[in-house]
Amino acid sequence: MSQLTDEIFEIPDRLAGLAAANAAVLDEAAARWRTAPPPTLFTVARGTSDAAATYAAYRLAAATGVPVGSLPPSLASLYGFAAATPLWSLAISQSGRSPDLIAAQAALHAGGGVGIALVNDTASPLADGADLVLDQAVGPELSIAATKSFACSLAAVDLLAQALTGGAVDDRLDGAARAAAEALAAPPDLELLDDATHAYVVGRGKTFAVAIEAALKLKETAGLHAEALSAAEIMHGPRAIAGPELPVLGFAGPGKAGASVREALDGLKSQGSRVAVVECAEAADLPEELAPVVLIAGFYAALPALARRRGRDPDNPPSLTKVTLTV
Repeated sequence: MSQLTDEIFEIPDRLAGLAAANAAVLDEAAARWRTAPPPTLFTVARGTSDAAATYAAYRLAAATGVPVGSLPPSLASLYGFAAATPLWSLAISQSGRSPDLIAAQAALHAGGGVGIALVNDTASPLADGADLVLDQAVGPELSIAATKSFACSLAAVDLLAQALTGGAVDDRLDGAARAAAEALAAPPDLELLDDATHAYVVGRGKTFAVAIEAALKLKETAGLHAEALSAAEIMHGPRAIAGPELPVLGFAGPGKAGASVREALDGLKSQGSRVAVVECAEAADLPEELAPVVLIAGFYAALPALARRRGRDPDNPPSLTKVTLTV
């Protein structure tokens, strides 16, 4: 076992308590949204949190009809950008301490509107600069590789989308917590990555966020160069290098997006690539929007063993620290 494994297996319990931990702030966010819905919402994040922001773009825009974009933090920290119009912002960070994210949050807040921080440290500078603070509520996360904070970030964004559109949140995550526990108990087979040098990681729509996160984890934890691609995008130029030396890992949830991922994997397999798919079948008690939470839980469960088979210590990725303070 490892610290990383212990934290991964906390995910179901942390999901189960997330709605209660954020009930009051979700109510306030919904009230503010009803009073003055914004013309747009921007996210700011880096690393694993930026993958969660990708999920937020799909989930919040689809639910509310309000466009969601991503602000490059360097626009504020390096180039002095400040928003001139009122909008909503969502800053996502486990630690809430990176200077460029704090600067970007302030820049977006300069034009008015509402700033939300989604953090695990609710006493952090990023939380202090926000109007509303959503708590990832995962307790101490000591592993350098963030896992439970990512899963709960996705779930918190889903709860926010529910709240802003008048949906119920109290028992929203019950099915996801149960399905995540099942995924942890039956992790996918990732042996095709044991000896790989490079890999593609494929998702689409909301599961593209999971592909981005998985590719990052393969780099930092398993020492494998992996590139995340949309199932739609891969069928253009990137498929040209598919073949026996390029394994492909796909994330396929229910619905049209999942079907698109499976179709792309079939095409790459026909070119000689070895493929594996992490799947999440449709379930009555699991909203389709929460399938990415279950998919990433299954992947995480298989990650420490993959890292060890590749000669890596999953608790000690080389050259990395838990908190990266980017200026």
